[in-house]
Amino acid sequence: MKNFIPIACVLLVCTLATGQPSPGDLYREYSWYNEVDDCGGALRVGGKIDYRLTGNAVPYRGNGVIQPEFDVDLHGAVKAELVIEKMLCHAGTVGLRVMINGHEPVPVPEPAHIPEPQSSYAHHFNQVAAVEISMLKEGKENSFVFEVDTTGHWWPQNLIYGMVLRIYYKPALLTERVEITSPVPGAVLEEPVTIKLDFPNPDHIEKVDLVGFYDDADLEGDGLYRQWHYGYHHGKIYNHTGTITKPPFNYIWETDWLPDQQEKMKLAAMVHLTNGLIYMTRAVEELELIRSGISVELCRPYKRPKEWFTRNGEFTERFQIKGNLDHAVEAKMVFRTWSPGYFNGIYINNFLVFIKEGPTYDYFQHDIPVTDLHVLKQGENILKTGKTPLYHDQMVHGVEVQWPGIMILIKYDRNTNPITQ
Repeated sequence: MKNFIPIACVLLVCTLATGQPSPGDLYREYSWYNEVDDCGGALRVGGKIDYRLTGNAVPYRGNGVIQPEFDVDLHGAVKAELVIEKMLCHAGTVGLRVMINGHEPVPVPEPAHIPEPQSSYAHHFNQVAAVEISMLKEGKENSFVFEVDTTGHWWPQNLIYGMVLRIYYKPALLTERVEITSPVPGAVLEEPVTIKLDFPNPDHIEKVDLVGFYDDADLEGDGLYRQWHYGYHHGKIYNHTGTITKPPFNYIWETDWLPDQQEKMKLAAMVHLTNGLIYMTRAVEELELIRSGISVELCRPYKRPKEWFTRNGEFTERFQIKGNLDHAVEAKMVFRTWSPGYFNGIYINNFLVFIKEGPTYDYFQHDIPVTDLHVLKQGENILKTGKTPLYHDQMVHGVEVQWPGIMILIKYDRNTNPITQ
């Protein structure tokens, strides 16, 4: 029986609003990405080198139709959504949409927390589009076609790095209770945090993905710093709290780079059952982070430029440091780019702190130590990227710095320097 759920005693309430899963939701996920190694497994959607012409979608049926091997189960389904890993690579590209099984196109919303027009800022994020269940078919015959607006643009293009079709189901009565047992609601968290889960029938569990709601670097690229932190790349979860794949289903969460929290935190688990169903446990709420040894400051970029493409010149952003740097012990830059192999240096307050790393013509996530803390200063700091030079007098691609820009994390000895609030 496809919908047999080997766990219960808890009534799961399915959130009817479209978005990422909420505690209590029950769902399935069907993942796809383009396995042909164009731009690191991305799908070009637009003009000139459009995927309809190159035929690099897998499986490919002509006319831009993608037909993944999704064995879609609609029995008891109450809503559906498509999570699309979109990268804006050519500024000014708008109108991303997807047609499912020949129905009217479903518009893919722009990221609400990136300034308008969002098409002026390089960004890479997971956008969620609502899908009518009536558009879908039971089984393996579902097809998808992506398009963007092509009128009046020199080369419109988005890259699609993957998609996840998510089907939500009616509330189900579970036979065994599965919850996070440690930490408990209202607990004070130190470093590290031991997360424990209770699984009366571990044989029914394939894996558990742990997610947290708190303030952290915006590596989702959606403009939010406080949220459930995780994302999908090539249809697989990443940037989450952690994954457990076998009993006893305990996890050690290292929080030594988690920023200090001004508000309470939450934890939850996405439990993957062996029958393909996933449910999100009730959240453990009112958690407080108080580490005895360290304090971590997240410096958010501002005055971030539009069209941050290093082939076009030098670009700057600014960030504020509140802490007493006499007691800083480590610092690092965290951010995301496309084609970082074309970097020509990052400078903080005119000091070179980084030259380049990573591939060309592909997505990359950076975690780069700032080894000389003397380049930092309390108050406003200026970060600059160098211009990518010509190669044999020919223009090269350059780096695309994704929204929100380059974020700085600074770790202090908490015993001598609590950050000034």
